[in-house]
Amino acid sequence: MELQSLIDAHFECRKKEEEELIALKERIEKRRAERAEQQRIRNERDKERQARREAERIRKEEADAMRKAEDEVKKKIALTNMGSGFSSHLQRIDQKRGKKQTEREKKKKILAERYKPMSFDDLSDDKLR
Repeated sequence: MELQSLIDAHFECRKKEEEELIALKERIEKRRAERAEQQRIRNERDKERQARREAERIRKEEADAMRKAEDEVKKKIALTNMGSGFSSHLQRIDQKRGKKQTEREKKKKILAERYKPMSFDDLSDDKLR
């Protein structure tokens, strides 16, 4: 009788442990499924964010290209409106700048071209004193 009650107690305890083990496995599996779903959602969000960034970058590049093209067109129109008279005017201004060099500046330029830097390496000690 006592042996039978010990056997029954053992099997009941074992049954409870088995049920706890099954419940634990179910919780683990449920948590694993939730984590997989969260990871999938996170990956989708990241892909969408990357796609938005790429689209924004492409849009900005196209806008910059359009702006540059418009600026080039405006410059060309402005230059053609000014005509060749304006370019000859610029040439005359450049020529006047060249003529404004004074005699003193000319002499300085010539003397600067004549001077060579002195090399002290090949001179002896006596010559240096």
